[in-house]
Amino acid sequence: MSNSRYDAAFYVQALDKFVKTGECAADSKEPLYAYLLSVMNEPMIKIQVLSDDICARIFYDTMIQFIQLNLEKEKYNLQKSQSERNEMKLVLEWSIKKRKDGWQALMQQISDKYQEYGFDQRFYRSQFGTEGKYADDEVWEKMVDDWEEAFQQKMQDQKEKEIEFRKDALERRLRSNLKDIPEYIRQKQIDKDEFFQAWGLMSGMWNTVDFERIRKIVRIQREHPEIVKVANKMGRIADDEGQDQIYVSEGDVYKLEHASKCDILGITVGNDLNALLPIELAHCADSELEDLFVYKYLTRKLQTFRYKSEIMQPARRLETKPARQKGPMIVCLDTSGSMGGKPEKIAHSLLIKLLEIADRQQRDCFLIAFSVSIHPIDVRKERARLLEFFSRTACGDTDATRMMEATFRLLQSRKEYMNADVLWVSDFKIPHVPTALTDKIREYREADTHFYGLQIGIAENEWAPFFDRIFKAEYTPSRRY
Repeated sequence: MSNSRYDAAFYVQALDKFVKTGECAADSKEPLYAYLLSVMNEPMIKIQVLSDDICARIFYDTMIQFIQLNLEKEKYNLQKSQSERNEMKLVLEWSIKKRKDGWQALMQQISDKYQEYGFDQRFYRSQFGTEGKYADDEVWEKMVDDWEEAFQQKMQDQKEKEIEFRKDALERRLRSNLKDIPEYIRQKQIDKDEFFQAWGLMSGMWNTVDFERIRKIVRIQREHPEIVKVANKMGRIADDEGQDQIYVSEGDVYKLEHASKCDILGITVGNDLNALLPIELAHCADSELEDLFVYKYLTRKLQTFRYKSEIMQPARRLETKPARQKGPMIVCLDTSGSMGGKPEKIAHSLLIKLLEIADRQQRDCFLIAFSVSIHPIDVRKERARLLEFFSRTACGDTDATRMMEATFRLLQSRKEYMNADVLWVSDFKIPHVPTALTDKIREYREADTHFYGLQIGIAENEWAPFFDRIFKAEYTPSRRY
């Protein structure tokens, strides 16, 4: 049997549904999914996951790591057996003479490997030897089909043994994590957002030493709120979340008559745009508060007048348009000598926040560190490499040429990557680059790629015309982290 349906996305969707609703299938014959269901159907696991979002995240990340490990092992086993699968195809092309001379050796080869998996070599020995049906294409093809089925059964059996070998260690770690981590968070009074960010970099492997080391970097965000602002802009938070993107667009304008006292019944909350309080209209018009306005609209928490007449006429409307799939977040981090020390820590804190958002939104996230050379990192897939990167010290000169070339190659690699959010994190003491490269930035911006910057420190910045927006994070050199 083929398990092509059970790819990584399938398991992720099953986990997503479970942590949101507690729903999961009752049974499955596919080994990895069957085991996943057995864990999800445990009453105590279900209670913890549905009642505590920290437990839900712990469960999700721990199981994702287990799934990835098993899928990688399965992929390795399939690659290792690829030569045998190729041999099956070649056997179908054997000439009649080659079948006559080689069927006995072939039967012995298959029997040695697959007799316990249901391959009936006696039937085919009888067919080929006594009746000479090796020349019958239909019988020969059935033999190869049975060989393929026995092969799949062996792979299935191997998969079950791999899961059985690892599941005890997983269950011990899962039980320990679900007990120890929430208790540690309560004792230390750790902010939930800080936990999610630090835990997201630990790949499901809990230890307090690494957690506190990462958390120390996360807490820099308290002193530099610009970090969160930049991350939210990159993540398009409260902008196009969900299936549809919401736009506020002007319609016919009417002169609003003032409602009389008998018309206004009071103040309530909702999302009626025709009854907004003036303060909410101000939020809507302020670019800095627009995200908050849209969030409050989505959650029906806008402050509105409660009235009984219909004298207020529509002045604006909401249009719902299909949201474009978010492209990746691409972070270009200056690692030259001038970024050493505090700027480096600010940049690392931003990267941790962006990783948490990328995980939540299931978006690709790439880091291109640049000084003289570039070091691309697929942040979500290479968390250990990211942690290793944090231990390095910034050094070298600033050269944006190769970084920009690497960014453009990445944007061109997949069609949907054109709808990306690119962020430069630097002190922006960056020498000029060839005009062809800055022209490329303009081209990509016209094609819906967004370019943002976080300038750390105070310096002359001649790059502003090439960016949608450049945020600034100032710091006091004497401050220690």
